[in-house]
Amino acid sequence: MKNIIIPFLLIPLFIAACNNPSGKTDYLVINDGEHSDTLTIENIQTLKRISDTRNKLIRIGRMELENVSLQDQKKVVGIAGELLDRAEQKILGSLPAGRFGWSWQGFDEPEGMIDMAEEFLDVLATGKDPLEGKFAEPGGYVVDHAIIKKDDLWHLIYIRGIAVTNWPEYPLSNFGHAVSKDLKSWKIEKPVLNTRENLFDSYQVWAPHIIQHDGEYWIFYTGVNDSACQSICIARSEDLYHWERYENNPVHTSLPWGAWDKEKWSDCRDPMVLKEGDTFYCYFTAGRIVPETGKHEYCLGIASSQNLLEWKDEGFVRLAHTLETPPESPFVVKRNDEYYLFYTNYKHGIVYIKSSDPVRGWKENPDDPQSILQGVSATEIFADNGKWYITLISHMKNGLHFFEIRELLWEKDGGVRVE
Repeated sequence: MKNIIIPFLLIPLFIAACNNPSGKTDYLVINDGEHSDTLTIENIQTLKRISDTRNKLIRIGRMELENVSLQDQKKVVGIAGELLDRAEQKILGSLPAGRFGWSWQGFDEPEGMIDMAEEFLDVLATGKDPLEGKFAEPGGYVVDHAIIKKDDLWHLIYIRGIAVTNWPEYPLSNFGHAVSKDLKSWKIEKPVLNTRENLFDSYQVWAPHIIQHDGEYWIFYTGVNDSACQSICIARSEDLYHWERYENNPVHTSLPWGAWDKEKWSDCRDPMVLKEGDTFYCYFTAGRIVPETGKHEYCLGIASSQNLLEWKDEGFVRLAHTLETPPESPFVVKRNDEYYLFYTNYKHGIVYIKSSDPVRGWKENPDDPQSILQGVSATEIFADNGKWYITLISHMKNGLHFFEIRELLWEKDGGVRVE
């Protein structure tokens, strides 16, 4: 099917043509003078259903809901709207093809997307939030993120995507920013760190992490160039609203051991920075070519610095459970003289390993990846008012991803679990 957009005002005409009493018409050919396209009766009936569901969306979006905030109401309605948009685009053959072969794999057919949108709207109409406890912008999704407290306000900086899409087709060109006093209700602020032409991060920005140092906030993030090559970049701010990029970005890559080439896809992303004494350690996701076999495998990179601008390579860690899938979103916490490394394992969810040293000695259990949460990703860990918390991204089908927070508990035997 060729790409052609059919205005919804014409749908009644299409339906009339397809319901010819003679029974001979089972499709409609549309010719705009340059291209011709074909819609089946089933296509047009589904487009009619999308139009009807949009009417429902408008009605429910205007309802006064006592137990659902206006922001959460907009969240649900916006995501339902994106489901309908993507269903319509798929029918009309207007989905962008994307850069990679996996574009749009795993998404429902249009009827499934409409079912999902209607389910969300039906629950919302009863006065309940079908996505309760899940944060995203209206019509958006959240994945990798950073959270930090300034005065009495929590700031969340996050990858800001469009719901029901993949990042290659709908680029991630800035970070979202939201604030909260209670870690439950979030006020959405203006996005930050828009991509800029002629800089390394000209294509997209991913995976922020924020620390405070010398009276400023430092954001470490993945800069992605037009070849989808990834590197670690830095920006600084005094207030978390206005950021200035470091003029010598990127500050670190996975070289010399990493498979890194600025002219093609290269894994060097998801930086996290830990301060230990006078030294900063940066942990990040990387990939390398095994010299003995010539095969690619994923690994965890580590670098150290005294000033956050100049970084020394500390090598890499091979993690047996994630050699074929990347160990993403590493996050290190020191507790009782041990370092806990949490990261995303795509087979086992959030897992962790421990070491007595921030660089070396990380030990895996070959029989147990030590999973604490299944089916989620992109974790940060923090303490507040005597309690520990873990942030995460929960996932639903059709490209829906949400930010959530849960309580983290440290066991007496050194283990970890999530409430």
